[in-house]
Amino acid sequence: MGALREFWSLIFPTECVVCERPDSSLCPDCAAFLRRATVRPFRADQGAEGLPESEGAQTAVAAGGAEDFSPLPVIAAGPYAEAVSAVLLAFKNHGHTDIARWLQAALAGALHEARWTLCPDSPEVLLVPVPARAASIRRRGYDPLTLLLDALSRRRELPAGTAIAPAVRISIRPALLWTRISGGLSQKALGKRGRRQNLLGSMEAAPATRNVGIGRPCIVVDDVLTTGATIAETVRVLRASGAVVAGAVVIAATPAPSGMDATTTAVLPAVPKVPPSEPAEKNRRVGVNSNNG
Repeated sequence: MGALREFWSLIFPTECVVCERPDSSLCPDCAAFLRRATVRPFRADQGAEGLPESEGAQTAVAAGGAEDFSPLPVIAAGPYAEAVSAVLLAFKNHGHTDIARWLQAALAGALHEARWTLCPDSPEVLLVPVPARAASIRRRGYDPLTLLLDALSRRRELPAGTAIAPAVRISIRPALLWTRISGGLSQKALGKRGRRQNLLGSMEAAPATRNVGIGRPCIVVDDVLTTGATIAETVRVLRASGAVVAGAVVIAATPAPSGMDATTTAVLPAVPKVPPSEPAEKNRRVGVNSNNG
């Protein structure tokens, strides 16, 4: 087996996406570093100024006129730095699907934490992935977020009582106006206000799952949290459809919380708080053929 591995490494040389050590896409040392960086999910919403208000905050403002802004809770597996950012970029933009399993583990931990922290009393929670643009999927050959979530679902590693619901899609209309509005600038090149304005109206409810979230708690899932504008647009569509958005989950967040780096711990426990009585049911995907809702 070792000889065969050496033979293939000569024909198809590879190196660690983090430290460039030869022979593997993620060397043992960097894989261990990645695990340490993502083993303790944390609240990352305080640094993202583009996030919407939480459901509870909206009620409080309407009833009592409170002025304090309470952002939508976002739980991140790790900070967007060093090994975490390198692995994410290699997976998303350079075709390294062979390192997906390490990101799946990180995402699973954050999903479990969010499910039992944000929706502990809900019998079913919908996991709504942020939609990817068709052009990005064509360029990569896959949808990174869908690939991760579907793999977790197949292996029954999603939290019990959750179902993947692709309830939001990219709207065609804003795509036609993109060049005129932004001058062709990428989302990264726009400022905080520009990102929000550019994304407003860029998503819509997916027809096949338009009513699936009515009255149900949802958790938005994305890969990276920056300003929060992308999550905010997804939340806007879900709330307009009647869903209750409890929070969001990301693999990595930038900037990292104050005083935290890629190897330190965070504010939330590492072990998911799964109730002992929770049934071990099969995770489901709410898709085009679903009769849910």
